[in-house]
Amino acid sequence: MHDVDDKFKSRVSFMLVAITVLALTIGLVWMGRVIFLLLFASIIGAILFTTASDWLHTRLKIKQGHALALFLLASFGVVALVVWMLGPNVVDQFADLEVQLPLAAHSLLKQIQSHQWGIWLLRQSPGSSQLSDGFSFAITRIGGIVVSSATILAGLVIVFSLSVYFSAEPGMYYNGLRRVVPEEHREKLDACAASMAQILRWWVLTKLLSMTMVGVLISIGLAIVGVPLAGTLGIIAALMTFIPNVGPLISVIPAALLALAISPTEGLLTLLVFAIVFTLEGYVVTPLLERNIVRLPPALTLTMQLLLAVVAGPVGVALAAPVAAAILGALSVLLPKAPEVAMPTARNPRKPA
Repeated sequence: MHDVDDKFKSRVSFMLVAITVLALTIGLVWMGRVIFLLLFASIIGAILFTTASDWLHTRLKIKQGHALALFLLASFGVVALVVWMLGPNVVDQFADLEVQLPLAAHSLLKQIQSHQWGIWLLRQSPGSSQLSDGFSFAITRIGGIVVSSATILAGLVIVFSLSVYFSAEPGMYYNGLRRVVPEEHREKLDACAASMAQILRWWVLTKLLSMTMVGVLISIGLAIVGVPLAGTLGIIAALMTFIPNVGPLISVIPAALLALAISPTEGLLTLLVFAIVFTLEGYVVTPLLERNIVRLPPALTLTMQLLLAVVAGPVGVALAAPVAAAILGALSVLLPKAPEVAMPTARNPRKPA
C-alpha cells in the first residue's frame, strides 16, 4: 500500500512539473512572439543568402565563405550605388508624400461634402457628427506611417544581421537544434527541414521577382497617367506585394488619394493601373514562377494572416505567407499523400469505401 502511494505521489509530482514547464514555455513563447517571428524572418534571409552563395560557389569554384562574402559585398555595392544615384530624390519624395497625403485626404473629403449624395452618405454613417473630426485626426496621422519607417528599418537591420550569422555557419546552428531532438526522430527532422528550406527558397525568389515587376510597372503606369510621386508610390507598391491579399489594397490607398485630389478621372485611371498590374502579377507572373513550389491556397494564406494579426500585429500579417509555406513544407513530409478525389456534392455523393 505504501509503494502505491509513493508511485501515485511521484506521478502527481511529475504531472505538476510537466504542466508548469509547459505553461512557462507557452508564456515565454507568447511574450516573445514578435521576436520568434523576426527570428523566422532571419531564417528566410539566411536561406536566400545561402542560395546565392551556393550558386557563386558552384560557378566560380571558390570556398563557401568566400562566396557569401562576395555576394554581400556585391549587394552592398549595388545598394550603395542606388542610394547614391536615387537616394536624395527618394527621400525628398517620401517627405513630399508625408505632406501631400493629408492635403489630398482633406481635398477628397471636401469633394465628397460638395455633393448631395456625399452629404447624405456622411449623414447615414453611424456617428456622422464625429466622422469629419475623426477623419481629420486620422489623416493627420498619415505622416506617422513615414515616421514609423525608422522602427521598421531597425527591425530590418536586426533581421539582416541574424541572417548573415545564420548563413555564415548554418551547420552549427542546425546541429544544435538536432541535439535537442531525440535520435529516432532526427531523420524526420532532416526531411522536414529540407522540404521547408526548398519551398521557402522558391517562395522568396518568386516574391522578389514579383515585387520588382510590380514596382517598375506601377511607377511607369502612374507616371504615364500623371500622378505625382510615381516613383515613391511604385516603391510602396513593390514592398506591399510581399504581403498577399492585404498588401495590394494598402498600396492603392496613397496613390488613389493623390489622384482623386486632382480629379475623379485621374483617380479612375490610377485604379485601372493598379488593377492591370496586380492582375498580371496574380494570374500570369506568380503562377509561372510558382511551378517549382507548392502553391499556397489563398484561403489558407488569408486565414494565417488573420491568426497572426491577432497574435503579433503587422509583423504577423507580413510573415503569414512564408509561415504558411513552411507549414506546408513540413506537412508534405509528415503526412502521407492522399489520392485526389472530386469534392462530393448533393447530386453526386461519394460512396463510402
